[in-house]
Amino acid sequence: MKNLFIPIAGFLAITNLYGQCNITTSKIPAPDEITTITVGANAQCDECYSWKSSNEEVVKIEGNNKLKSINLTGKSLGKSTISVSILTDKGIVLCEKTIDIVDPKQNQLENSCGINIDDFKDVKVSESIMSFFPDANSGEYLYKWTVTYANGETKDSTEKIPQFPYSETNYISSVKLKVSNKVLLCSISLVKKFDANYWKASKNIVEQKVYSPINYSDYVKHTEQSKMSN
Repeated sequence: MKNLFIPIAGFLAITNLYGQCNITTSKIPAPDEITTITVGANAQCDECYSWKSSNEEVVKIEGNNKLKSINLTGKSLGKSTISVSILTDKGIVLCEKTIDIVDPKQNQLENSCGINIDDFKDVKVSESIMSFFPDANSGEYLYKWTVTYANGETKDSTEKIPQFPYSETNYISSVKLKVSNKVLLCSISLVKKFDANYWKASKNIVEQKVYSPINYSDYVKHTEQSKMSN
């Protein structure tokens, strides 16, 4: 029984050590961006680590590569395996992690459900009507707008370019746009909040038009220039 206990105890010690062999990064670096990477296992001394990058054209190690935490710089799109040899009290331990640097625009698109809408604009249709429209146009999207008024009341619309009543006393305090991708069956939400002063600012009335031939940037430019000229 005594002989059996020793190897079991040794096995448990090694298992526990390798459980600490995890590598974490503060974030995945984009090209020309620096991030910090750390290994969980502890070495015999402060500089008893040895880090390597399998592809320094993708990820390059910056500065001292013999510390528990080091800096990495993203160089280009692609993959690189970051490995570290650690001299511990139990011997040498090897840990590794694959870093995959992707195009930030592609990553953003994946995180946004394939929806390329990230803003919406308000347009004054009349002295008592405000309209809102998104910064992109696609037949693959469904829209749900929810406005909240100063008195707590809410109104909804599923129009692409909705119109909502408002007044100086009961102004629109927030607008939420939920955009759903009909193909991928997922959605994103955008929220803007406003105070009373925002609506008191001078706004030229813009005739409501069909959305499809209108460029979002033209609306932005027009309204911003109108504000500057007032």
